[in-house]
Amino acid sequence: MPIFLFDLDNTLYDANRHCFPHMHAFIHDYLMRRLGLDETGASALRQHYWRRYGTTLAGLMRHHAVDPVEFLEAIHPPALAATVPPDRSLRQWLRHLPGPAFVFTNSVASHARRVLARLGVEDQFAGIFDMHFADYRGKPDAQVYRRILRSLRVPSWRCIFFDDSRANLRTARWLGMQTVHISHRRHPVKGALQLASPAQWGRPLEGFGWDRRTATVRGR
Repeated sequence: MPIFLFDLDNTLYDANRHCFPHMHAFIHDYLMRRLGLDETGASALRQHYWRRYGTTLAGLMRHHAVDPVEFLEAIHPPALAATVPPDRSLRQWLRHLPGPAFVFTNSVASHARRVLARLGVEDQFAGIFDMHFADYRGKPDAQVYRRILRSLRVPSWRCIFFDDSRANLRTARWLGMQTVHISHRRHPVKGALQLASPAQWGRPLEGFGWDRRTATVRGR
């Protein structure tokens, strides 16, 4: 039986439309208050740390001794998920997966649960691996992926990992997971099946087939 690992933002729903603009504003507000920056400086620092460390939090912990719990609570208020719409087709697809599904996110479980509830799919997931579980390292740090594998007590090859981030997928692939890149762009990730949405997985696709017994995606 395969294990399905899903990134949350921009994988299960369109975070660029429904969450990220507000989250960036919350991050900027925190940086301006905590570090005394203006709007421009806060935006530049957020992007710099995200590119260099994978998360803004990693840079803040390394260079500014920021409390990770305080930061994560500040940027994930309940209102953040308020505009996420229900997705009945996603729910229907998840109900027929041939194995348990988990969320693997660089946010926090409370926010993930609110998003899943808004989507109408919260009961379709067996668990959430968040930044607290990851000891605030987050993706694409390979130690976090290994911690998840130990928690699930499964080998990497049994996991099918869905994410929109190329860096996150590279780590998963390097560890031996099967990978699915969720993207509308024509920039394929080496070794990953590229789909516009998770719900396309398992359907007949031109150039691909899949074997339900092993959940292995096969290119022609």
